[in-house]
Amino acid sequence: MTEACTGGEYASEKHLCEMDHNHSTCCTQTLSPENRRSSSRVFHDVYGYASKQQPACVRNGVSWRRLWGIVFRDHQFLGAQLYVSVLHLCLGVGVWAAGIYIESLALMCYAFVVMYDAISLFIALVPRILEYSDNRHWSTEYPFGLQVLPTLLEFTNNITLLYRGVQALKEGAEHLIISGHEHSTAIEFETYALRAPGHNHGATLGFVCVLAAMFVTGYSATRFANHHTMWEVRSRQRQLVSGMQNIVLNPLNVCSLFAGVWMLVMLILSSKSEESVIEPVSCILVAVIMAFVSLPACMRLGKLLLHAVPTEIADGVQRTVQRISRLPGVVDCETYRMWGTAHDYYTIALRVSVDPGSCANSNVLHRHIASLLKSSGMGDWSIEIRTA
Repeated sequence: MTEACTGGEYASEKHLCEMDHNHSTCCTQTLSPENRRSSSRVFHDVYGYASKQQPACVRNGVSWRRLWGIVFRDHQFLGAQLYVSVLHLCLGVGVWAAGIYIESLALMCYAFVVMYDAISLFIALVPRILEYSDNRHWSTEYPFGLQVLPTLLEFTNNITLLYRGVQALKEGAEHLIISGHEHSTAIEFETYALRAPGHNHGATLGFVCVLAAMFVTGYSATRFANHHTMWEVRSRQRQLVSGMQNIVLNPLNVCSLFAGVWMLVMLILSSKSEESVIEPVSCILVAVIMAFVSLPACMRLGKLLLHAVPTEIADGVQRTVQRISRLPGVVDCETYRMWGTAHDYYTIALRVSVDPGSCANSNVLHRHIASLLKSSGMGDWSIEIRTA
C-alpha cells in the first residue's frame, strides 16, 4: 500500500512571459498558489484571447479549445518536444508499414515499441498543458481532477504495449513451430506468412526506417529525458542528471535501442537464408522486451490509480483522523492509508498509539473510536491500536 493521493496542488511554479504592446520586452512572472485561478486571465492577455464573454465551452477555467490554440500559436510553450513526438510517432507508423510491405512480423512488433516511445514523449507534455486549466482540481464533473490524467494515459500506454507483447509472443511461437514444415500455411494459425525480408527490395526501406527510429529514440532520451518519470515509477532511482545517463542507466531506453539494433541484425542475417528462423526468434525477443518494459510499469501505475481518491473523501478522512488524535489517551495517529474499491467504496487503514496509562480504559477508548468511525461514513476502517 502507498499513501493516498489527495489531488493536491502542483508544487511547481508557473512562469508566464508577459509582453508589452510592441512585443519588445519580456519579463517572467511567477504565479503564487493564491493566483492560480487568475492564470487563465493572464494567459488570455498575453496571447490575445481576452474577450468580454467566455464561450459556452469554458467550464471552471481555460477551455480545451483555447488550450490547443495556445499550444499551436506559441511554439515556445511546448517547444520542440511536441514536434519530435509527432515525428517519432510517424516513424513508428512507417516501421509498421515497412513490416507489412516486406511481410516481417518482427519488424511490425518493433514498430509498437517505437510508437510506445513516441506516445510516452507526448504524455510528458500533458501536465504542462493542464497547469492552465482549473479542471485539474476536484469537481463534480471531474471527481479526481485532470491531474490524474497523465497517470491514466501512461497506464493505458503500458497496458497496450503489454497486450501487443503477449500477442507477439503467441505469433512468434506459432511461426517458430511451423517454420520447418513446408506443407504448413499461415492460414492454419491465422498469422502472417513468413518471408525472408532480405530477399525483398523493401528490406532497404525497413532498414532506413529502423535507423531513423533509433536516432529519434536516442535524441528523445538525451534531449527530453524520455521515460524518465516511468523509470522513477519502476525503481525510485535518483534523478538522472545527463542525457547519456538517461540512455545508459534507463532500462526502458536501453531496451528500445537494443530492439532496434536487433532488427538491423535480423534484416542482414535473414538475407542469407530463405528459410531462416531468425524472424520468429526476433519476434519472440521483441515480445520479451515489450513485456519487460510494460509489466512492472502497469503494476505500479495500477496501484497508484487504485489508491487515488477524490479530494473531498480524503479531506473527510483527515478530519476523522484528527478527531481521533484528540481523544483522551491517544498519543499519536500514524499516517493512514486508503484505497478505492468498486462502486466508489473506500478502505482506510489507521494505526493509533495510546498512552500505556490509559490501557485500563481501553474499552472506553475503543467505543469512542468506533463511534467516530461510524459517524464519518467514509468507508471500511481497519484500526490497529498499540501502546506507545
